[in-house]
Amino acid sequence: MWFKKALGVSMALMLLLAACQQSASESPSGSGSGAPSQELPPQVLRVDLGGEPPTLDPTLATDSQSIQVLRSITHPLAYFDGDLNIVDGLASWEISADGLTVTFTLKDGVAYSDGQPIKAADFVYSWKRLIDPRTAAGYSYVLSYVQGGAELLGADPEVDDVDAMLASFGVEAPDDSTFIVHLAEPAAFFPYVATLWVTVPMREDMVAGFTDAEGYVSSGPMMLTEWNHNANIVLKPNPSWAGEAPTLEEIDMAMIADPTASLAAYEADELDIGTVPSQEVARIEDDPDLSAQVLRGDILSIYYMGFDLIDPNGPFAKSVALRRAFHEAVDKQTMIDVAFGGIGTVANSIVPPGMPGYQDTVFIPYDVEQAQADFATALSDLGIAKEDLHLQIGYNTDANHENKIEYLQQQWKDAFGIDVEAVGLEWGTYLDRLATDPFDIFRLGWGADFPHPHNFLYDLAGCNSGNNNTGYCNEEADALMAEAAVTPALEDQIPLYNQAQELIMADSPMLTLRFASRFTLVKPWVQNLVATSQDSSTGELFYAWANIAPH
Repeated sequence: MWFKKALGVSMALMLLLAACQQSASESPSGSGSGAPSQELPPQVLRVDLGGEPPTLDPTLATDSQSIQVLRSITHPLAYFDGDLNIVDGLASWEISADGLTVTFTLKDGVAYSDGQPIKAADFVYSWKRLIDPRTAAGYSYVLSYVQGGAELLGADPEVDDVDAMLASFGVEAPDDSTFIVHLAEPAAFFPYVATLWVTVPMREDMVAGFTDAEGYVSSGPMMLTEWNHNANIVLKPNPSWAGEAPTLEEIDMAMIADPTASLAAYEADELDIGTVPSQEVARIEDDPDLSAQVLRGDILSIYYMGFDLIDPNGPFAKSVALRRAFHEAVDKQTMIDVAFGGIGTVANSIVPPGMPGYQDTVFIPYDVEQAQADFATALSDLGIAKEDLHLQIGYNTDANHENKIEYLQQQWKDAFGIDVEAVGLEWGTYLDRLATDPFDIFRLGWGADFPHPHNFLYDLAGCNSGNNNTGYCNEEADALMAEAAVTPALEDQIPLYNQAQELIMADSPMLTLRFASRFTLVKPWVQNLVATSQDSSTGELFYAWANIAPH
């Protein structure tokens, strides 16, 4: 999706494999745009974030709620079209023949919401802030392929001269419109990085304003006009936006933590896009009106349980057999049928279907007898009895996870005769806990930042990835992914990523459960809502250009 020159052929092949978009105007209700003589209603799109975004600082955001907002109010150097092809964002770009230099040229007239021009130096500041270890950004690792990036990721601010290291970091702005990135080595996937929200431009004076609407300066088609914490967010068009003008006058983002209450708000016509709790899927499918409003499609995301491998004395860190046993004991298809309302497909691997590198292989099959044998082996190796296992499974509350956790608890009780204690925490608190002291088993999900296997395999299981919450590290798998990253052609990259995935799955650092499928309600009057398989929330990449038909 990224390389325009040196690696153009391989990226063209990659684009052919990118998942296709869907448009709400082509389904889910079949309604038209209304009679031409009808007066257009207010162009206001009402969506639900599901809770308070932990941060709207682009550098620090790692969660879907924050990103859902940031996709509208910020804009990166490069972006996607509705088919997930890479297109110009705030800039065009070229790649040097040796694949080591990426030169971005800013478009004329690009500006922030306060009217000040966006300059190449703003990207230098933003990218250095992202890689600076003192910032402690979860996505800092995406800049590891920039010259000096790996050294900064390994730096200790208490010992190393971070300022001197940043001075030689491989980004520069020779003039206001030219931003140059020098790579330490060719990275076939690297231009995808410039589509990420963490790479958007910012000035130093903007940072203090990232906590409230007043003073918030942004670079996207919409801007933040209200942020009523734990209540709602309001976005309106950015008058300084130089790209295609938004068709919406406003995006209202509610923060309804209870999924059932969110669905009720949709049915009461208080939301235009609605998520469906798994226990409500059957009712929606049986309702002639609501079923006609369902938008379906693939989603590049995975629902999984991580094992704590960070604590070297923890049972899962010490025993691969125990991890495999807990994996083998789970009937994933029945879990999807019972706990997810039948929506989704079994995740037997990490890379999802629809993405280059997907392997239709059952790496760890459901097998209770084998699970019990591996459990016995693990207890013997650990030198403990099952009564000595005091395990906790953690999850975030108010997000419809309780029935999934209960299902897993029962599976393990039936297979091993043990009770695993469930601990639920509010989302922000849960993220803090994962960063400092993970539960023995913990719930997480992952959606594609870009449609490439590196974004799943390295991000979730790479030794130095900021999103590897398990603490897993397999140097052989990392070496294979590093080799793939410098291999130009996609067809030559895929076998390397497949080998890495096979090693990772054999070690079972996580219990892969479900690849998501879209089952979203969209009001008949919402037109031109472009949904892609990369969305974590339906339509988020292109909210600004939807429109509301008469109704």
